[in-house]
Amino acid sequence: MKKRINKFFLTITACVAFFPCAVMAQGSAPPLWLDGDVRNLQYSQDKYYTGFAETAVASGEEQEKALNRAKQLALGELSDRVRVMVNSRKTSTDTSTGGSDIEEQIRSTFSSIIQTESQTELAGSKLETYYDSKTRTVYAFAFVSKTELSAYYRKQISLWLNRVEGALQTADGFKSKGYKIKARKECESIIESFAKIACAQNLLTAIDEQTDENVLQQNRSESLRNTLEQTVIDLENSIYIYMEYNETVNGEPTQHIADRLPGMLAEHGCGCNFIEIEEEADYIVKIDASLKRCSDAPENFVFCYAAATASVYNAHTQKTLKPKIAESKGGWSNNDRSRATEEAFKELANKIVENIIPAIKN
Repeated sequence: MKKRINKFFLTITACVAFFPCAVMAQGSAPPLWLDGDVRNLQYSQDKYYTGFAETAVASGEEQEKALNRAKQLALGELSDRVRVMVNSRKTSTDTSTGGSDIEEQIRSTFSSIIQTESQTELAGSKLETYYDSKTRTVYAFAFVSKTELSAYYRKQISLWLNRVEGALQTADGFKSKGYKIKARKECESIIESFAKIACAQNLLTAIDEQTDENVLQQNRSESLRNTLEQTVIDLENSIYIYMEYNETVNGEPTQHIADRLPGMLAEHGCGCNFIEIEEEADYIVKIDASLKRCSDAPENFVFCYAAATASVYNAHTQKTLKPKIAESKGGWSNNDRSRATEEAFKELANKIVENIIPAIKN
């Protein structure tokens, strides 16, 4: 018997990953699995999933082409049995009742994984073939042990949970150091991992009726989901902003806006933390403000006018918003231009806050 190992692909509506081992046999001694009764006895349904196919070598057709066709048919039947088995049993995802955004993203990703037809390999499965030269017929038999599949998915669950746990620890480290963007990206990167965990849990549940919560590691999975959700909530409620100011009065630098704006943003429910490292910010806010003019008024009053431009850069979307800021006016008695200027900038600060908070919350 001549042996060789190949990779064969099949289309299956499931997130199964297998590695078929193909064995080609031909000659005068047909394998026992050609007999259906023997095949059903040796590879009983309570212990194996199987797929069987036979196809004739057409006139003028190369034997290898017919062989590949038989392989695809056998593997397709095997994968169909697994898929039907999964779809016919209630699984852990069916009972998920979480309504958070994170849960919805996990379910959506899971749905994408489980429903998208993809070329996958069958892990732990074996594929044997036989060519009958007398009848010019090719036979293929694919089979996989339920015990091996169960062991495989137990390992997959542990593997993905360990990866999730490591990613959450990394995210927590970034968060504690103020690297919020990096922490958020780390959290977002494991959404798909949770979907794969759910997928493995579902398949294991369907394969092994004796599977319990301990084997599925459901408590650990739920605990890590809760940690992910809380981490995301904490990050959402803590916006990091880098502020950059350019203020002038009569061409000279001043700090009328810079002294007021952070406190005013906090008072208006921004939920912001102000940082001095631009690369670590969620938003980069730049303010250019200047005194435009002052005008004398009757009874020794003076009015001064200040204007500003603002830009809000979102580091996550890499988009910049430029809200329009209306010109502000401040007045004072006794021709006190200094106090009138201060009043103008104070009013300007209010207008800046009113316009940039929606840009941040958008």
